[in-house]
Order: sequence, then structure tokens, then C-alpha cells
Amino acid sequence: MSASRAPRAMPRVLGLFDVSVLASASMGPAYSLASTMGPMVAAAGTFATLALLLLAGPMLCIAIAFARVSRVAPNAGSSFSWVDAAFGPAAGAYAAWLLLLSNYFATLATALPAGIYTLDLFAPGVATRPLWDAIVGTLWILASGALLARGLRPTALTTACFLVAELLVIGVSAVVALLVHPAATPPRLDVRPAPVALGGIVAAMVLAIWMTDGWEVSAAASEESSGPAETPGRGGVVGLLVTTAFLAFAMSAYLRIGSVAGFTGHQADAMTYVAERLGGAGWRVAIVATVLVSTAATLWTTILYLSRSVYAMGRDGVLFRSLGRLDRRAMPANALWAVTLLVAAFTLLTGFWPRLTDVLALVLNGTSIFLGALFAFSALAAVRLLRRIPEENVLLAVVVPLAGAAGLLAIGAVSVAQADGPTRATEIGLLVAGLPFVLWRSRHIHPARKFSRSIPPSRASL
Repeated sequence: MSASRAPRAMPRVLGLFDVSVLASASMGPAYSLASTMGPMVAAAGTFATLALLLLAGPMLCIAIAFARVSRVAPNAGSSFSWVDAAFGPAAGAYAAWLLLLSNYFATLATALPAGIYTLDLFAPGVATRPLWDAIVGTLWILASGALLARGLRPTALTTACFLVAELLVIGVSAVVALLVHPAATPPRLDVRPAPVALGGIVAAMVLAIWMTDGWEVSAAASEESSGPAETPGRGGVVGLLVTTAFLAFAMSAYLRIGSVAGFTGHQADAMTYVAERLGGAGWRVAIVATVLVSTAATLWTTILYLSRSVYAMGRDGVLFRSLGRLDRRAMPANALWAVTLLVAAFTLLTGFWPRLTDVLALVLNGTSIFLGALFAFSALAAVRLLRRIPEENVLLAVVVPLAGAAGLLAIGAVSVAQADGPTRATEIGLLVAGLPFVLWRSRHIHPARKFSRSIPPSRASL
């Protein structure tokens, strides 16, 4: 196909239900509980659920900011494109670095548990071997890329089926834990005799950023959303609220039957511990299978978000131009396979790491810090862009985004300050490493694309 006949836009195939499903599935309720509840309980004890609810406030503010901007300036690049439009190409390039860094880490942190839970279900004898975990995780990444290559509509339908099954099993298990299980009585409550230190609650809140992350896929899919301009933003907010409420309920229920010491000792497999506490092999198979389903859905929705972002970066000149091209079906195939193959290669390399738990601990905490910085940066950009529209509500356009940014920046600063030396050095080092990327790529941003990302005057009254 000649350049003049190449498709110029992706097809609009997603309704509000589709976007909400993608947002919720990307948060991965069962996967989030399996990978993050253990470390959160280890940090905050029985206050882990409180930490999640406290973090939900700033995160909701960020989601509202995303919704307001995507309503008037839909862009597959979401965060980085809005930061560029608000603060210029250097800031936009750094936001692109944060987006790439956090989501490559997030994909890695999702693929490895996919390998672990697959082997735990089908070949438990090798489930603790890093190389086997990495190989199976790599196969999951390639399968996710193949599903996305079929089109976004089939992906959304598959995701909806996976999400329904996931919520059903986790919901039933939580109700059993809360009301039916013999351990769900007041004498079994494991409450620490002394209050948890504030630093422990903050550490759990940082991890909760990871647990509540994923709803922003709605913004990356905004160029593929049909219906009213509010569809992507509403889908993201609905996904965040529903999934966070579900997570808080499940955590509270599981803490009724499990102890702080138990969850601390099962930080990498908290849901396997829950299955054991519920009573046996049947629960174990059901919950491990559910976590695997959740992990798979989280994996391909994360690759969806990353591939759309890379497509927009190529289209705008932040990355190589070839990544910003659409194929004959109007799909960003170059960006999709570049993301898929690169993440697969990094995942395979982790198989040669001495301990896989060390890799997971680093990427979980690091991803939370990078995501927090990206969300805060995006909220500040939202304030600057939305202030150009006189009709915008000051509370929603200014106060709410600033509150979200301030909350996440404060949480992140405390977390970095209290981290151990190697973790702090790694996080700061990767943040600083974005500066050479800015110097290299910011001058390549195409002026025409930059201008088109400004708030369209014709939509200022929406």
C-alpha cells in the first residue's frame, strides 16, 4: 500500500462497556491480590486495606484528570502527548521515558507470575526454577501479542469473558472467607498489639499504586473509542472504582482467615496461601487458575497500552517514525511487535537471574515509583491544558488534578527516602537515565503533531 493510501486513523470499535472492561481487567484483581497483597500486609499489617483505600483517593483524582483531558484531546499517547502539549518537547520526551520505563517494568512483572502460575498449575515440579518461569512467561507475551494482532474488538470480548470468570471466583472465595470459613470469627483476627508505623502504611500505599494501576489503558484506547467524547474517561473511572472496591472487599475478607505472618511468608504467592487457608486442593486449583486467567488478561492489556503509546510516540517523532505507521487493517502492527519482542527478550533474560523473587521485588517497587511520577506529571499537564478552556469546571480541571499530583508525589518522596540503598540508587538512576533520552529525542518531535495535540477550540464547550 502506498503512503498516500495508508490508513490515517485506527478504527473506532470500543464502546463504554468495552473500555470499562479493559480498564478493570488491566488492573487484574486476582493478579493484583496475588502479587501485591503479600508485600502490602508485610509492610502495613492489618492496615493494608486502609492503605489501599487511602491511595484510592489520589488515584481517583488522577483518573478524573485523565478523563477531562481525553474528552477534549483524545490521543493514543495519553500522558506523554499531554505533557508535551502543556510543557513542550523536552518535558514530553521525559514523560515518554517514564511511560516506557514503568510499563516495560509492569509487563515484566506480569509475565513472570504468568509463567510461575502456569507451571504451578500444570508442572509444579519446575515452578520454582527461574529459567522455566521466564520461558513460559515469554510464551505468554508472544501469545498476548498474537491476540492483539487479531484486532482490538476480539481482544475486548476475550477480556470480558476472562474478567467475569475472575470476579466470580474471587468474589465467592471472599464471601466464604468472610462469612463461612471457621477462621472467620473474632478470636481468629490477627491484629498487631501496637500500631503500625506510618512508614509501613506509606510503603503499602506505594505498592497500592501498582495494585490500582491499569485503568489508564482507557486513555490509550481513546482514538479507538466510539460514541460520546466522554467514553474513554468514563470507562477508566468506572474500571478504577469498581475494581478498587472489589480489591478492598477481598483483602478484608482474606485477612479474616490469614495472619500477618502468613501473608508475609507468602509475599510471592499470597493467593496460594489464601487457597490453603480456605481448605484444600479444590480451592487451590480454582484460585491458581483464576490468578492465571487474571495475569494473562493483565498482560495483554498492558501490552495494548504500551503498544498504543509506542505507536503515538513513533507518529509524533519521540521514537522512530516506522513505529508510528498503521498497516492495511489500520492496526499499529510495527509498534505492537516491537513492544512484544523486546519485552519477550527481557523476560527471557531474567531466567538467568539467581533469584526471581529479587527481580519481582525490584520491578514492583520501581514500577510504582515511576507510575506515580508519570501520573503526577500528567495531572499537572491536565491543569495547564484544561485552564485554556473557559467553560471547564475549576474544581475538576484544577483542584482535583493538583490534589492527586500532590498526594502521589508526597507518597513517592517518602518511599524513596526510606528505601534501602540499592533500591534507592536503582530508582534514582533510572529516573536520571531519562535525561540523555530527552536530549536525544526531544528535538525530533514533529511540529505539526505537537500543534495537533493542542486543545481543539471546537470541543472547548464539551
